[in-house]
Amino acid sequence: MSFGVRDLLRSLVSIPSVSGNEAAARDFVADSIAAAGVAPHRSGRNVWAMRGRDGPTLLWNSHVDTVPPAEGWTGDPWTPRLTADRLVGLGANDAKASVASMLAAFCAWDETIPGRILFAATCDEETGGQGLEVLVRELPPFDAAVVGEPNGFEVAVSQKGLVKLQCVANGRSGHAARPQQAENAIYRAARDIAKLEAQRMEARDPILGPPTLAVTMVQGGVKSNVIPDRCRFTIDARTIPAFDNATLIDHVRRSIDSDVEVLSQRLQPVAGDPASAIARAALASQPGSRVTGFDGVTDLVHVAHVPSIVFGPGSGAASHQPDEWIDLSALDAAPATYSSLARAYFALVPEAARR
Repeated sequence: MSFGVRDLLRSLVSIPSVSGNEAAARDFVADSIAAAGVAPHRSGRNVWAMRGRDGPTLLWNSHVDTVPPAEGWTGDPWTPRLTADRLVGLGANDAKASVASMLAAFCAWDETIPGRILFAATCDEETGGQGLEVLVRELPPFDAAVVGEPNGFEVAVSQKGLVKLQCVANGRSGHAARPQQAENAIYRAARDIAKLEAQRMEARDPILGPPTLAVTMVQGGVKSNVIPDRCRFTIDARTIPAFDNATLIDHVRRSIDSDVEVLSQRLQPVAGDPASAIARAALASQPGSRVTGFDGVTDLVHVAHVPSIVFGPGSGAASHQPDEWIDLSALDAAPATYSSLARAYFALVPEAARR
């Protein structure tokens, strides 16, 4: 079996693995690990393995699941295509490039280096469910973690949290010919939406910036000649440690008249340490990089109990797009970057911290 990163990525892209259907991709990763002489451990639609000498343990993690293909693909999403400088295919960027790069580096790891690499390829990152959030409870203990996502190998030590709310404005139905005898719920919802649009939250994180709040869906009305008695709208909010999920929910409830139902608040913001050993090792392995934050939601939240970063090849701008792609030069360099990061991390961690 070839452990070249291009071959690994082409193979992974060619395996459809929309969230919930990752078993075949998991098996490919497991077979690759076994071919390198290491025992893989399958757990649900996840797989993990560990190798190396006694010392600190570093987790490399990324996800094999993808979103469904968007409209507008110019070819089969699961047939990888090479251009002069890109590999095109569903998941090529988000995040199978990270999986392939970590896998290539793991299979070629130098066993003489003190320290252990724990590699986990997981499911359900795009949807939540049975991926790292479950697997982390059965993995061997680890001292730091690297979550592979397309961020151009910026060193993301923090990320925003996620809150989803459904708001309901209630009115009183009536005939559209006599609107004065009714109470239009759409108008009530519109007033609340305008209040939210005008919000200027003063809280700010030095890395992540301010929290954000967006109304993303509105549903109201049953017929063109009926004044609606109910209008629903959905809020997607991204939080920061100084303005966390509970604070944002309370803020919305105090700001509008509509009823507010919490759909999701489990993904809390993560506040990382730019001076941690894993962050410093990443900066050393990728000259010109900088400490930053991740404004989306990744599996970083599930490993926040140890020093962790988001760090991977590719660009978030190419994710979830038709003709998703990864730059070949970035892909080719990525396994060496992960290996360099691990060596730098093991050199930085004091002897007393080694297991």
